[in-house]
Amino acid sequence: MSEVLHLGALVPAAVGACCTVGGRRGPLDLVAAIVMLTAMLDLATGVGMLHPLLWAVVLIVLAVASAFRLRSIAGLPTPVDDALALAVTRHRAAMTVHTSGGLVIMAALVCTMAGHAAGSIYAGSGIHPAGHQIGSSALPAVLLAGGMAGFIALSTRIAVDAARRRERVVVVEVVSMTVSVVAMGLAAAL
Repeated sequence: MSEVLHLGALVPAAVGACCTVGGRRGPLDLVAAIVMLTAMLDLATGVGMLHPLLWAVVLIVLAVASAFRLRSIAGLPTPVDDALALAVTRHRAAMTVHTSGGLVIMAALVCTMAGHAAGSIYAGSGIHPAGHQIGSSALPAVLLAGGMAGFIALSTRIAVDAARRRERVVVVEVVSMTVSVVAMGLAAAL
């Protein structure tokens, strides 16, 4: 069942990456979507393009780069009486937080699911092929679940706001990436 969820998570992730392109977001968002999709594909198929810990590092570096960009968005001058400019700035900031949060959660899921398939390239890497075991402590599982709950809440808020503004591409992007993260989380839990 977890293999089906793992492979099934690739479909909404691919849709989300296409929406990132269609939504004409910045190059960093495009790179983040492609890297996230590639990491998921690598782990789902067991090809072994990079070691899971290296994927996690790359995802975290992209999350930090995206979060750093948030400083420049927040620092944009906005006239107090310009409601449209303020709404655009808030939307860009929310999407940046969504991207950064998704990258961090995906890095945690990559680490959790690293030993997913017995006999894969990771079997000899010291990562247990049984996979999906976070360890003897429940703290990492609780932190991951809390992060995912926050990500889902933020995604819901962004999708509802975008639906009100009739921005279909944003709604599909946010919903598809959230479905992908939830599917990966469920696969990690099984």
